[in-house]
Amino acid sequence: MRLNHINLCASDVTALTDKLVAHFGYRLIDSGRSSFGPAGDFAAVVGKDGSEFVITQIDPVPEGGSAYPEGFHFGLIQDSRAAVYDKHAELVAAGLNPGDISDGFQVCGATWTAFYCPLGDGLEVEVNYRTPSALLDAPLLLA
Repeated sequence: MRLNHINLCASDVTALTDKLVAHFGYRLIDSGRSSFGPAGDFAAVVGKDGSEFVITQIDPVPEGGSAYPEGFHFGLIQDSRAAVYDKHAELVAAGLNPGDISDGFQVCGATWTAFYCPLGDGLEVEVNYRTPSALLDAPLLLA
């Protein structure tokens, strides 16, 4: 079994889709009005690595509120520490207000460089790079 997609909820499906396409390397593969589940707009995007997000419409979130639990986010790993800094500068220039970069912290035997960027409705993306780690880079054992 493998992960097929992750559903993200957004009060503005187009805005979230545009951010994923413009800044994170995703490509729009479908959009329209949902014929399944609750009625509303939807979009589907795919990344160069094959990862997929389906974005479905939700009611607007009150100012200062969140559609997601505290701490919820998804992470996109970069190929280098420098790429994290470059992505941060790109997002600042685009007015997306990413948080500060944390550089050099240790988790699971790796050294990380990361920041979080709000995408709307309380959803955040973590943009990160990590050094190789025996704990995180060990071959998967398939049963």
